[in-house]
Amino acid sequence: MFQPIVDLLRGEVIGHEVLSRGPGEFREPHVLFTQARLEGYTWELERACWTSALRCIATLPEAQRSAPFFFNVSPDVLSDPRFGDGSTEELLARYGLNPKNLVLEITEKAAFEDNALLQRLTRQCSALGFGIALDDFGAGHSGLVTLVNSAPQFIKLDQALVRDIHRHSYQQHLVKSLVAFAASVNATLIAEGVETWDELAVLLRLGIRHAQGYLVARPSPVPVQPSVEFEARRHEAMRALDFREDEDDDTVGSIVIRRVCVERAMTAEELERLFQQKADVDHIALLHGERLEALVLRRLTATKGAAQAAPLIVEDRMALTTLARLAMERPPEALYDPVAVTDAQQRFLGTVTIQQLIRRVTELLERHTPA
Repeated sequence: MFQPIVDLLRGEVIGHEVLSRGPGEFREPHVLFTQARLEGYTWELERACWTSALRCIATLPEAQRSAPFFFNVSPDVLSDPRFGDGSTEELLARYGLNPKNLVLEITEKAAFEDNALLQRLTRQCSALGFGIALDDFGAGHSGLVTLVNSAPQFIKLDQALVRDIHRHSYQQHLVKSLVAFAASVNATLIAEGVETWDELAVLLRLGIRHAQGYLVARPSPVPVQPSVEFEARRHEAMRALDFREDEDDDTVGSIVIRRVCVERAMTAEELERLFQQKADVDHIALLHGERLEALVLRRLTATKGAAQAAPLIVEDRMALTTLARLAMERPPEALYDPVAVTDAQQRFLGTVTIQQLIRRVTELLERHTPA
């Protein structure tokens, strides 16, 4: 079974978690894997689940195969000598995949008693190309220790931290601090088990960018995209971020500037010449009527021709402090790219640079600082 993980800002699927279901009374995974552990067959069961999932992934279109697949791996299996003896890579190669297509989810619910061993194993897996995720963060007793020793690229918040978060301010403060921590160590924070729009709205406000759960899509025998209905509601939830939380806050529209804009029919060579003629131009907006098609960034033209970027797009009513959180959640290579701004009808208004944003947010903070 596959369940998508979605980028809430763009509505794009960034990966799929691979889930296992057993027959009959063993349909629930915790029942299935608990019984396997009691019988001493954890390795055999996990390897069988991996083989079945990889066989399915191998039949997918190439575009779908490139998205990372998140596989749960227990401490017993990760520390088993057979995991690192080359057989795992051989299994992937058999189905035309390689480790960079996979993220290993280490669950925090299962204790990993040897911290030095955990650190060594996760480093070895990273060196082979596997991504590392800490699953169920906040559910166990050793979360911070496991976090430090595994240094994951992905941190998946346990659903206990997500459930009814709109009702509990303490939960909200905790998640907000985790958003800041994840950004500081360049880890992707994913909210698991999101089931209601109230939960999603609060998570968005706190700076959560990625989510997984029944609200997004239920597990399916093949990878799926979120429904059209979800996408429409997601867009509405994003628009709800437009309103200022503080009367002294400011909106994105107050600093937006309409810079160089051209019609999308302009060729790559023409765009290149335009950059050469205008040394002060950092980016160019490609438009189709009043709609933004793409941003062309000067920093990309040197190596990729007039490359088109998929920018962060927000509406002009969004609070500046909210935009600051969202902008810092972007991948490292896009962290300082300009932000595109539209009105409520998705008509392009202009862009905001990170320099503008930092300067204005700093002014707002200074305004609130006691003399």
